[in-house]
Amino acid sequence: MLVIRTAVGNTYPAETCVWRTASVAGGGYKLTHLSVGTPTVAVAAAPSAAPSGAQLGYIGKSGRFVAYTEPA
Repeated sequence: MLVIRTAVGNTYPAETCVWRTASVAGGGYKLTHLSVGTPTVAVAAAPSAAPSGAQLGYIGKSGRFVAYTEPA
């Protein structure tokens, strides 16, 4: 299950969020925008800027967070 974890430790299921990623100059990706809760996915809508340190990843078998992206 994909999740988004913020720097303060809040974890949200990714299927209830809208997010955007961008490539990083040194390689990899980071979150640039994030809307949590009941976000709108309308054509003209834009999610808010991602909070500093937010990462997209998953919860591994051991229960630890494994990041796919670099911190925002």
